[in-house]
Amino acid sequence: MGAVHLKRLELQGFKTFAQKTVLEFLPDTGGRPGLTAIVGPNGSGKSNVADALRWVMGEQSLKLLRAKKSEDIVFSGSAKKSRAGFAEVSMTLVNDDRPEIDLPEIVATRRLYRNGQSEYEINKKSVRLTDVVLLLAQAGLGQRTYSVIGQGMVDSVLSATPLERKEFFDEAAGLKPLQLKKQASLNKLEATKDNLKQAELILHEISPRLGTLERQARRLEQRSAIEKELREAEVQYYGGVWFELRSKLAEVAVAIKQAEGKKAEYMKRVRGLEEELSALETSAPTSAGFKEIRQELDELARQRAGLREEQLKLESTREFSRLKSEKSWSPLPLSKIIETLERLRAQHESLWTAVGGAAPDFDQLKKLIAEIKKDNEHLLSQLQRPVAGQSSTAADPALEKKLHELAGEITRLDGLIKDAEARWENWNQSEQAGRARIFELQHKLTDGRKEASHVEGKLNETAVNLARLETRREGFLQDLRLHAPDSEQQLEGLADEFGAKKTPAEIEALAPQISKLRSKLEWIGSIDPEVIKEYEDTQKRFSDLETQTQDLKQAMASLESIIVELDVTIKERAETAFRVLDREFGNYFKKLFGGGEAKLVEIQSESEEVEIDEAAATEEEERVVGVEILATPPGKRLKSVALLSGGERALTSIALICAIMATNPSPFVVLDEVDAALDESNSRKFADIISQLADRTQFVVITHNRATMNQAHVLYGVTMGDDGVSQLLSVKLEEVNH
Repeated sequence: MGAVHLKRLELQGFKTFAQKTVLEFLPDTGGRPGLTAIVGPNGSGKSNVADALRWVMGEQSLKLLRAKKSEDIVFSGSAKKSRAGFAEVSMTLVNDDRPEIDLPEIVATRRLYRNGQSEYEINKKSVRLTDVVLLLAQAGLGQRTYSVIGQGMVDSVLSATPLERKEFFDEAAGLKPLQLKKQASLNKLEATKDNLKQAELILHEISPRLGTLERQARRLEQRSAIEKELREAEVQYYGGVWFELRSKLAEVAVAIKQAEGKKAEYMKRVRGLEEELSALETSAPTSAGFKEIRQELDELARQRAGLREEQLKLESTREFSRLKSEKSWSPLPLSKIIETLERLRAQHESLWTAVGGAAPDFDQLKKLIAEIKKDNEHLLSQLQRPVAGQSSTAADPALEKKLHELAGEITRLDGLIKDAEARWENWNQSEQAGRARIFELQHKLTDGRKEASHVEGKLNETAVNLARLETRREGFLQDLRLHAPDSEQQLEGLADEFGAKKTPAEIEALAPQISKLRSKLEWIGSIDPEVIKEYEDTQKRFSDLETQTQDLKQAMASLESIIVELDVTIKERAETAFRVLDREFGNYFKKLFGGGEAKLVEIQSESEEVEIDEAAATEEEERVVGVEILATPPGKRLKSVALLSGGERALTSIALICAIMATNPSPFVVLDEVDAALDESNSRKFADIISQLADRTQFVVITHNRATMNQAHVLYGVTMGDDGVSQLLSVKLEEVNH
């Protein structure tokens, strides 16, 4: 028994089969696929069984189904029977050992509603028409070939064009599954080309954006690295500078405390001397001249001390104001330093020239030495204290005027003091004996007051340094809060960490580095951090598309290879099947005609280019584009089938059909009154051939021929009553014979 055979056919609402009708197709007692005959009077609807099989196998041609419109498939009703709402046909196939089909039993169902809605099912599951066609092709069944041969199709094989015959023979040779696979591969190839084109277009679109995002991402990475480097430099710089400021402020605080202690000590000593002097004066009254001079000198000294104290305070105020207004300092230009050094060198050369002369001019030497000393002091002051920037403000005129007036008053008082001291000296000389102690105390008092004034000057100078440091600290904190506000709370820790590790020179060297890094950050500018995520997403999409493109190209290459392999396989199988078919056609032709000659001739096209795709090379080959049938009955010279008589054409068609079934047996074949044109003798020959072929192929024959009925092991009779509905009667002839 074949690998697949027809087991059952169920009809309901299909054409004249209004009621549910079931046909069972069973093998004979010998285990052969067997032959089932369907008989009945003309118009009973027996040919509708063949139409039902053709329809459930996916036939779309209404002409082959003997209908004008799709509604004609559905039972249209009669005077005694209402019309059906749908037509349904189910075909059951049994799969014994066909490996490409993993279903033991296949139930194909097609359903058509009167509104035109159509449904396909495989084992009660909804499928597409292409799924049904592919599955039946894998089972060796075709929807338009010799599986169902109806009335008029016998002669159509002979009257068909060579191309139509080739398609018929290809499907008969079992090439339909391969051709379907090839067509599916070609469709996939076209779809793959479209997908590849779309992927390449998308790649082309996002490539510029990806480049922009990549550059921004690199700049953002550079910015992160620069920010990290800047942060490291800033914490070291700020820590070192704060360590230096903290140390200097502590030193100045200690110096102020020491100066204040010395000042208190000197003032205490001065008060002691004043008390001792006052006691001496009380115990030994001086003359009016001595008291007058002493009072004058004391008053002048007191006035001078007051003026000097006021002068120092004003100078401190001026210095503090200058430091507060000082915003930036610029180092002395190198050219200026070189110019000054050149001038000093020239002055030294002039000095040596003057010294080495025969009669040195001492006035000139003094002048040169004074100029050199002045220039040296000026250069030293410029190097120790950079020149104030353009942002420094001018001195307060009122303050300067007051200082000038105080300097003049102090100078005047110095002159009066010298004059008083001179008169006092003269008086002392005359009164030296009696006033020695008072004079000594007076000198000590004067020296004490001078020392106290000197200490107070030192204290004021230290206060100025403190003001300078505090101003620098304020500027430092402003810079810190502007560029690294988070570091303010960590200053003490940073100072402890980096202050002792870095020298002042190393700390100062960080300043230009920090300035350079900040300039780089300004050049890079602000970049949205979301750029990284967008870049990663775009890069991932780009990579996925590239991978998809490569996969599509590989798929195209694979499909092209499959198509080439299928072409080779189809060609090889077609050539082999054609040779066997040609031989069998000749044999059956001679058997039916009792002689004569018949053969099949392939019609080949001119050499042409076959293109697989744009990248593949073209190759030239001869392609078979059709099949010509040559038949010469015995005793005749005719070769063209068009010149054969009706009976000869029928026998030739039957010979060709038998040759096809012998070459590539179909799981089952339905013959719809193909023997109607045969006489009794040829009918017997036909029946014998069908009986022989029934060893390998299951036959369902719709016939009026007695010889064919005799070969059947199951006989179905179809009748139609006055209600216009076909009814079925079955008989197992083997049981009847027994």
